[in-house]
Amino acid sequence: MTPRDYVCRGWRVLPVPSGQKRPAQPGWPDIEVKPEDVPRLFGRGENIGVILGSASCDLADLDLDSTGAIQLADLYLPVTSAVFGRPAKPRSHRLYVAPGAIYETFVDPSNGKTILELRAPGRDGGAHLTLLPPSIADGERREWHGEVIAPRPIDAIKLRTSAAWLAIGCLVAQHVSPHAAERPGPDLPRLLWEWDYDLGRTAYRWLGQPTPDAERRHPLPRRQLSRRDLDLAEVVGAIPNDCDWSGWNKIGMAIFAASGGSTNGFIIFDDFSVKHAKYDPAAVRERWSNYGRSPPTRIGMGSLVRLARQCGWSQREAGDR
Repeated sequence: MTPRDYVCRGWRVLPVPSGQKRPAQPGWPDIEVKPEDVPRLFGRGENIGVILGSASCDLADLDLDSTGAIQLADLYLPVTSAVFGRPAKPRSHRLYVAPGAIYETFVDPSNGKTILELRAPGRDGGAHLTLLPPSIADGERREWHGEVIAPRPIDAIKLRTSAAWLAIGCLVAQHVSPHAAERPGPDLPRLLWEWDYDLGRTAYRWLGQPTPDAERRHPLPRRQLSRRDLDLAEVVGAIPNDCDWSGWNKIGMAIFAASGGSTNGFIIFDDFSVKHAKYDPAAVRERWSNYGRSPPTRIGMGSLVRLARQCGWSQREAGDR
């Protein structure tokens, strides 16, 4: 593809000096290249950089720095039709459309080496850039893998979670067992924890989960809970978490409304969420924060009581305990 092809896709590309990885122009994050500018700015062997994030239709790049990440990527990452690399690191870049993605680096704590990067705008809004094919740097040309170039749209939290799991898989392969790393599963952080506390602690931190030695956060002792909190915990506890995302989200909104957005309400929501095989603590926190920005008003305790009754709960039985 040519610079003009990228520009026509809505991607904000910039000329980068031949053989280099960074633009030479000051203020480059604010430069916008239009189709008519391409002949003037490219054509003398310049590399092609693309600014990631909203400037380029929410483009995000998973940059696989380690050999292990490249080898395990297909087992952990969502499939995308926008993959490229260079001879020494084939298929080491995977592009997605992920609105709201934030830059993050995953590093092996034992040696300080980068495993992979989620390349996107920084948390403070700072710009990040990736070289696109056919740019040449490190003496090697970037080349697309496959004939179709179509970054996969994906939720930013799901993309970040997939990246975290890949990084965990790489730690397992490097330090514990390549065989275990080839079988992704929820037990991998525990496996790292049992092998080395520092490795395990890093894995749990990437997932936003408490380590096995952390104090479990619970609601206040029953004697300190209000009648409303007691009733809410009992009602929600009677509802199985076998619902899809939409059903889970509705229950979260109902818990928020019934608890007034309290800390105990969040813990009740988290306890409900953890009962699902796809529990993601980061997604739970994100949803709860979202409820706070736009508090639900048409759902609440009544909806939860109705669901609990459908599952066999009765107020008399709850009161007898």
